[in-house]
Amino acid sequence: MAPITGAESLVRTLVRLGVQDAFNIVGLGLFPLAEAFYAHRDEVRYVSALNETNLGLMAAGYARANRSAAFVNVYHASGTGLGMMALTTAWADGVPMVFTTTTSSRALAGRDQYAAVPRAVTEMSGQYTKWSAEIPSADRIPELVERAFQIANTPPYGPVHLAFPMDVWLEQTEDTEDTEHRQPTEVLADFAAAPAAVGRVAGLLRTSERPVIVTGAEVARYGAVDATVALAEQLGATVLHEDKVADLGFPTTHPQFAGRLGAHRAVVGQADVVLLLGVELTESGLTRPVEFGSATTVVLSPDPLLLTRQLRPDLAVLGAPRPTLEAVAAAVGTLPDEVRGARAAAARELHDARDARNERIRAIRFDAEELAIGRILTELEAAMPTGTIVVNHCASGEPFVEDLLPHPDTDAFFGISSKASAQGWGGPASIGIQLARPDRRVVALLGDGGFMFSSSAIYAAAQQDLPVVFVILNNGGWRDIGALATVARSPLVDAEDVMGWTFGDPPIDHAAYAASLGLDSRRVATPGELRAALDKAFADRCATLIEVMNSPEDAHEFSRVFTQADG
Repeated sequence: MAPITGAESLVRTLVRLGVQDAFNIVGLGLFPLAEAFYAHRDEVRYVSALNETNLGLMAAGYARANRSAAFVNVYHASGTGLGMMALTTAWADGVPMVFTTTTSSRALAGRDQYAAVPRAVTEMSGQYTKWSAEIPSADRIPELVERAFQIANTPPYGPVHLAFPMDVWLEQTEDTEDTEHRQPTEVLADFAAAPAAVGRVAGLLRTSERPVIVTGAEVARYGAVDATVALAEQLGATVLHEDKVADLGFPTTHPQFAGRLGAHRAVVGQADVVLLLGVELTESGLTRPVEFGSATTVVLSPDPLLLTRQLRPDLAVLGAPRPTLEAVAAAVGTLPDEVRGARAAAARELHDARDARNERIRAIRFDAEELAIGRILTELEAAMPTGTIVVNHCASGEPFVEDLLPHPDTDAFFGISSKASAQGWGGPASIGIQLARPDRRVVALLGDGGFMFSSSAIYAAAQQDLPVVFVILNNGGWRDIGALATVARSPLVDAEDVMGWTFGDPPIDHAAYAASLGLDSRRVATPGELRAALDKAFADRCATLIEVMNSPEDAHEFSRVFTQADG
């Protein structure tokens, strides 16, 4: 068997592992890798971007939509530094990713020469990865790459980091892996909690008078939405979700869904059992933590680090949510109709109150000259085809996107958690999501300030001919900073212009910028213009950017929603 290069070995390994898309930015020292990808272009699609920040975030979005690790390779120390946002957000939101760096040649290690790294490039990412390693030789590539995918894809999901010395790409090795017959190691990790824990949880829920279920991103991340809905209906329980949604764990249109946790403190305070399913209780310091009163609190997660990190619950249960909740449901059995019915009726009252409150919010400045968020989302809802995936990253508009748009399909919503908290995430992530879900349309709702952090990412959508619809809410700057200043009662509430947080002088024309990058784009300022632009965008199948002149007043509305308790 003829010898092959390390670069060829890597790409053959990716093919064997079923990787269909690889994310990379080429540079000096990466030519052999680029050549190997080019030789296998019919088996692995090569995806690039204008910088490693965008590339990594695209890969992370792709991994989230696929529920499986993405492969990304970046350029030496500088590319790793630029890609760090992808690692911090992937760590925070449980995204499986095999992040790799081409690093200094083994022959030059420690000499601080070309693209130098003082010690090991993997030290840069150590806090945010599950595992890291430097490839010692070309013959170890198949073994260590397969292990990297296994670790990233084993709950709790997260990123890993491999370093490839640049001379490994050209090192000769034997092709010892049979691409057609050597299958990846099967990993069975969808594990139920211990029977004793299942019995304890079932007993608490069976005898509870006022149970509340709180869903976190892990419910969707580990495929447990159906099991959660089934248990909630069996119990008649009220369901809340964590305060800043990354992955939606429960349909917002379900009659037992009441809204976000922080807005229902009284409901939680009156509960006797609160079951938290992979919930992030991330505190910002701007609002007081949720108090669970005398309720028995139960935390369920496959991540042992989450069980008591933000809350000291009465019962911590280690297990994957789907099989554990199915086992709990079987152990609970059938409840009396009057018990389940009374609980469900109370939940329905909260759901109806949420709907009424949302309609009041939607009506605020609905017909005003400047487009308000309620009108924008009303026009978007009417224009979106069924099954459209919504990427929510529009700062002060985010809670309205969660509340005013109905989300019956939890698999069609992607946001970013408070734990991840990164400006610029949404645009590149939506491109990766569209790459992974070519059968569905993706609309990305982005704030103008956040968009500018990673605005060049949209060029990749034009290059790849991806039909993402980018909706930029232009309220003239980082208005959420002023809104948060209002919440914090800070004097910065009057400092937006002085501090450079507004974009009026000189103004930014996002639509013109997008047009220069090859997108179909337009700026809209009226409901009619917005609806026409949306209808055209969804009728066409090309990358589109719609810049919506959004009222700055929405940011103040955000501050009121943000601090409002008990709906």
